[in-house]
This record gives sequence, structure tokens and C-alpha cells, in this order.
Amino acid sequence: MGESGPETGFIDTYTGERFHPLDPEPATIRLEDIAQGLANTCRYSGQCRFFYSVGLHSLYVSEEVARDHGPLVQLYGLLHDASEAYLADVPGPVKNEFSDYQAAENRIQNAVWTAFDLSDPDETETTAVKEADVRLLHYEADTLIPTNDWTEAQDDVDYDLKVDSRSDIRERLVEPNLGG
Repeated sequence: MGESGPETGFIDTYTGERFHPLDPEPATIRLEDIAQGLANTCRYSGQCRFFYSVGLHSLYVSEEVARDHGPLVQLYGLLHDASEAYLADVPGPVKNEFSDYQAAENRIQNAVWTAFDLSDPDETETTAVKEADVRLLHYEADTLIPTNDWTEAQDDVDYDLKVDSRSDIRERLVEPNLGG
């Protein structure tokens, strides 16, 4: 107990990598692992009417940004929650209280950008993804949360939140249709 070193503190991934979430190496990040983790992670701490994955949410954020942006911003939208494939989807009220968690999440997200040879999204790209993420949050919560009071549901957002199996979502994340 309490041991540390190169053979401890890692997560075995779907593709067989040993991923160190507190010291992420871009070389150990695989799209297949991100897709697997996000397809199997339920939004809203699982407190929704049916299973709805972070992976499907990410696909829809990517589709939302496609309305006004090209493939690069779509890719940022697709990967905006990639750190959750390794850390889980922690509810905002909890996440906001733990600066160490936020730091770990940021390190992983930066490693993701590096792994896919992407620069950090600029302010315009970040804003586009955040706006799409918020539009989806309101739409999803209105549909998924049994006792919701989300009166800000977006009229221009309409997605089937119960559409795919987890393996279908994993496959769609691995081979996204960006810009098409």
C-alpha cells in the first residue's frame, strides 16, 4: 500500500495500454480507448431515465459545431470530454470543488491534443464547443432527468438520445464523419 513507481498508478485500457492518469503520456492515448471509455460512461452520474453515454453526447456536440465550423472544430467537439474516458464523468458541483481533479483533467486533455497532433483550441474554437456543449446540456437534461426544471431547452436542438448501442457509439467515435 502506498507504493508508487512506473508499475503502479496506471489504468489498463481497452487496447492494452498502461495509461497513467496523473502523469499522462500522449504516446499511450488511443482513440479506441477514448471511444470505449466514453461509450461506457453514463452522463449525469447515471441519474437519467435511461443510459445515455458521454460518447453519444460527444458525437452530438461535434454535430452541433458542424453547423457553423469545419472539421477541426468538429474534432475538438468530438474530443472535448476525452479526459472522462480515463477519469469518469464527475458531476460539475463535485468537480468544481476539487482543483486536483481539474488539474488532472486538464493534463489529460492536453495530452489528448498532443496525441492527435492538435494545438490547444483557440478562444473561438473553445467558445464554439462550449456553446454546443451547453445547448446539448439543456436539451439532454430536459429529456433525461425525471424531475427536471430545465426551462432553457433549445428549440433548434433535436437528437435521438436513445439511438445506439455502446458498441455502435464506440465505432462512430473511432471513425467520425467530420465535415461530411
